[in-house]
Amino acid sequence: MKLEKIISSSQDFLSLQQEIKDGKISKSMLLITKDEHYSYEFAMLFAAMLFNDGQLIENENYLKVQNLSHPDLKIYPQKDKIMVADSDNIVEESSIKPIFANKKVFILRNIDQGTEQAQNKLLKTLEEPAHNVYFILTTSNINQVLPTIRSRCNKIELAKLPKELISRLCEGDELVAALSDGYAGRAMTLASNENLHKLFDSTLAVVARLKSSKNLLSFSKDLASFKNEFDLVVEIMSLIFEDMLFVKVGKLDKVKFKNHLSVIKECESEYSIKAIAEIRKLLDGAVKEMLCNCNFTLILENLLLNILEVKYICR
Repeated sequence: MKLEKIISSSQDFLSLQQEIKDGKISKSMLLITKDEHYSYEFAMLFAAMLFNDGQLIENENYLKVQNLSHPDLKIYPQKDKIMVADSDNIVEESSIKPIFANKKVFILRNIDQGTEQAQNKLLKTLEEPAHNVYFILTTSNINQVLPTIRSRCNKIELAKLPKELISRLCEGDELVAALSDGYAGRAMTLASNENLHKLFDSTLAVVARLKSSKNLLSFSKDLASFKNEFDLVVEIMSLIFEDMLFVKVGKLDKVKFKNHLSVIKECESEYSIKAIAEIRKLLDGAVKEMLCNCNFTLILENLLLNILEVKYICR
């Protein structure tokens, strides 16, 4: 299933489509989601619909947007983040009449990452845009967007996608669906990771064999090739322990890794509920520690040793 179809059938998109048709659409909109890829694709599709007065049809406007060749669609930042020079260009461009369509649309990606000066320069333009100019801003961190920017925009918090849609998007891949947490962009990134299933198998094997400190060195070697994806190793480990908890309390319908249920059941019998809760805290701490310390092997060995300690203390 294509992401475009998922977006165009979402309630968020349909509501905006109706606002366009009713003539009630805001000139400045702020799309809020942790999924940067999804918000960008949403913004692009929304721009195509704006150019077509609320219709989503594959005409010349639509095709030019998709090909990034529409002369009345302006996308910023031009480099890493919105700077003062970008804001100056946006203000100037917004005063120039459209060339091809009867509207001009600006997509400002990750406005939260823009400098404070750059955001401030946009205030008047966002508050009083020309009658034919529309702004679509995106953010993954609303708290980093200036309150004065937020107050000038119609804020739209894009909903996470339901499990069945994520599953269809990643062609039924259980692992990708479990790790994506309802974010389509993350699902697509994970699906393109050729090492993902190998990483999962290695992580599950380490958890299953974690019975004694004698083998810690061999376990860390098993995961050494994934040092650049430590966050993912820890996330998978955390979900494995979460599945153990679901098994322990009899909520099998909530288990994410159903294809590995037999292994998870075997592991679950060795841990108490208290141990699982404490271990998940350890996993969160390991990610933070990795940000301050580049010694992957040491952090991993300490993590596994601490898991073992909690396992036996909380029997």
